[in-house]
Amino acid sequence: MEIDKDGRKEKNSIRSRHISKLHERVQTKYCEMQKKLEKAKTADLLACVKEDHNTKLVPLNANVLQEDKSHNFMATQMTVEVDDAKGNDSTSREIVYDEAIISGRHVVPIVELLINDDNNIQKSENASLFDLSFKGSLESLAEVKDDALSDDCTEPASSAPKSIRSRIRLRIREARKRKQEKEKNDKNKRRNSYSNVEKLILSNTTKRDITTRVTKKCKIATVTIALIEVAGFNVLEEEKPRYVGCRIRLGSEKRKSKMIKTNNSKVMFQELHHFNLYEDEHTLEIVVWDKDVKVGRHTIDLSRIEKEKTKKIQVLLDDSEIQIFYLLTISGISDINTLYNMYDNDAGEAKHLRRKYKWYRLCDTSDVGWLNVIVYGAKGLNGNDCYCILSLNNERVFTATDNKTNAPSWMKVFHFQVTDITSILEVTVYDEKKGEEVGNISIPLLNIESGKKWYALKESTQRERARGNNPRILLEMEVSWNLIKASLKVLTPKEVNVMESEEKLDRHLLARNIARGRVIVMWLVDALRILKSCFEWQSRKANIISLICWLFFCYFFKTWMLPLLLLLPFCIYRPRADGKKQIPKEEENFQKEKEDKSLRQRIQDFQETIQTIQNFVGKVASLGESIKNLYNFSVPFVSFLAIFLISIIACIMFLIPLQYILMVWGIHKFTRKILKPNRVPHSEILDLLSRVPDDITLTNCQEIPLEEISDDNEF
Repeated sequence: MEIDKDGRKEKNSIRSRHISKLHERVQTKYCEMQKKLEKAKTADLLACVKEDHNTKLVPLNANVLQEDKSHNFMATQMTVEVDDAKGNDSTSREIVYDEAIISGRHVVPIVELLINDDNNIQKSENASLFDLSFKGSLESLAEVKDDALSDDCTEPASSAPKSIRSRIRLRIREARKRKQEKEKNDKNKRRNSYSNVEKLILSNTTKRDITTRVTKKCKIATVTIALIEVAGFNVLEEEKPRYVGCRIRLGSEKRKSKMIKTNNSKVMFQELHHFNLYEDEHTLEIVVWDKDVKVGRHTIDLSRIEKEKTKKIQVLLDDSEIQIFYLLTISGISDINTLYNMYDNDAGEAKHLRRKYKWYRLCDTSDVGWLNVIVYGAKGLNGNDCYCILSLNNERVFTATDNKTNAPSWMKVFHFQVTDITSILEVTVYDEKKGEEVGNISIPLLNIESGKKWYALKESTQRERARGNNPRILLEMEVSWNLIKASLKVLTPKEVNVMESEEKLDRHLLARNIARGRVIVMWLVDALRILKSCFEWQSRKANIISLICWLFFCYFFKTWMLPLLLLLPFCIYRPRADGKKQIPKEEENFQKEKEDKSLRQRIQDFQETIQTIQNFVGKVASLGESIKNLYNFSVPFVSFLAIFLISIIACIMFLIPLQYILMVWGIHKFTRKILKPNRVPHSEILDLLSRVPDDITLTNCQEIPLEEISDDNEF
């Protein structure tokens, strides 16, 4: 029994010593972990220190360390109970150990101590937290049992002070290295992004321009190219057609025309292309392609082209018999022909032009007159980046863009050479940013009154007011023309608008043209019905008067009186006393329905026939409206000219017998082809009627009254 008690006591003593050593090791590990944590915080702080930062070394004495130690460690008493494995009895023992408490206010002194001189700091033998050997419970109990026989109260081994200077330096170097690598990577990314942008910009240029340096360019003007036609191809009789297209290049800008499928010798494009003209970029290049085969090339130096004028260019391509025809305009220059320098340059020129177009100067019949237009500005527009376009026949010029305002002030002066006094000036305002039309107006040259005037802008259909706050434009125009030249020009073929193409098949347009033709037919039917009613005795008074007039006409009729019959409509539609013209309102009651595409594909062969009917009806209606407007003085100049010509014809027929007139007329008709083989066949009467606008043109030229405004005199 005594032996069992001694063995049991020995086991209890071994267990108690083992537990005490275990707690001592736990305390040591805990202290080391706290120190490692503090070192990690110190390394993070040192990583943020700049390279040029001077760290002050503060020496620490033993008293300070002793004081810090006294504050950071306090005694802790803990009771541990150990139960017997068999549950017979248990022993308890009080273990006293020091608990380490690290205060945040001592971080800086510790860091300053650690980065002191190498001679004042010892190197750490154990660098990591788990470098110490930590044995399991069975091994530790066996070791304690062996050591218990020799020494019952072994003191725990005190850990030597550890320095982490080398590790801190290593971490600082790694942090610096990472920072340098990051800066280097950022620099490479910026360089690569710049090179990518440069490649993207230069990808739109030719190979010989790749080496040019990308710099900020200054726009000096806008170039407008109206590509009209390319002629000179061989006519293809086989079914396989050709696909003709053009590529236009000015500096780094390129444009492509549409591909035209045709077998004819002439290809019509009728396209507008706009380019920005920069400094040192004055070479315009046009290349004609037949699919992937290069047909020819044409280049022109824009520095030799007159500014603010439309130039017609019809030339042969290089090394080819193909001929290209296009219109070229360089306009939109802000410092040329402005209102500020107009009086310095053009004051004497205006007087010279007025003398040039006196009625007795007939040197050049094609030069009828001149038109001077001053575009002051506009107000109430539905756009903030607007510019103005002026078109007269085939000449097209425009102002510079006035940005970030809905009341632009262009102050631009334009000069036009008038070749036909019956032409119409079209003024259009565009929004450059939105790429849409803001408003437009159409002004016949014969209706121009000298002086400033506000014009209300209309929408694209020219039927209603444009969107905005009472949109209007201020213009000052002056026109001077030669009466005799203009009269002779009216009897010649009218200048063709090269940008005007035939209308495509449209059921709405067809219905409108049919309605217009119906109005003219009904007008003629009504006239015949009135004439017929004079002989049907529907009204006795009218019938008696008609009979007396007819008897007198038959008794006194001579041949020279026949043209005078054409003067009767002028008497009926004589000008009103107030000077206002009666403009018929066009009635449009067309329903918009969705078109069946499959049905349109089925009747594709029938489209050409319908298109011909549509255009024919439109021409007939336009001709009838022109005749009507000729008699109702819609264009007084042409109406009075017609009266004068009719009077001259009547005088000639009075002086010369009819048979001689018919002989001269027959000789003229048979010999005109011999005398003028290149003469363009035309009819003088139709040429005269072509100068008289139809109802649609008159409606487009109708002015909209301005709303009440109070700031018209700002310009």
